[in-house]
Amino acid sequence: MKHVTILCLLAVAGPCGTSPAEVPAISFQDSDATQSSPEALAEVQGKWVRTVEAKGGTYTITKAHSGHETTLTITDADDRVVESKTSEFRLETTGKVRIFTFFNNTFTAGANRGRTVKAPQSYIYRVTDDRFIEVRGMLIADESKPAVVTWKRVKE
Repeated sequence: MKHVTILCLLAVAGPCGTSPAEVPAISFQDSDATQSSPEALAEVQGKWVRTVEAKGGTYTITKAHSGHETTLTITDADDRVVESKTSEFRLETTGKVRIFTFFNNTFTAGANRGRTVKAPQSYIYRVTDDRFIEVRGMLIADESKPAVVTWKRVKE
């Protein structure tokens, strides 16, 4: 099933074989957290890209942050859209880490088109130069396997 493969590639929808509706909420909740600064929001803005090799071939995953919204699109080697979704996000800071939480995922293309996953998912993030680094599986409530995902900024 191509959509399951793609969801696993994204590492945002849950473990392999999990439909978007079955994704557990991995939300960051800390009473000491504060909303990140306008500067933090500004540094995540723009288009980010990464490439993933999988059984079905090579996929390019592009995400664009505009304001507090993200559009994520997966294309195959022939530049055909395999899956696309939009979501909202918020940025928070607690202690010495920054937290990226996305929610209200609406699939706009692909096998899951029309589905919405409202449950929030959170991860630690950092932006350095032209890299957006996600560290998943490290928050207390996140039982997923730890993973580091690196995106490269698209210069426009």
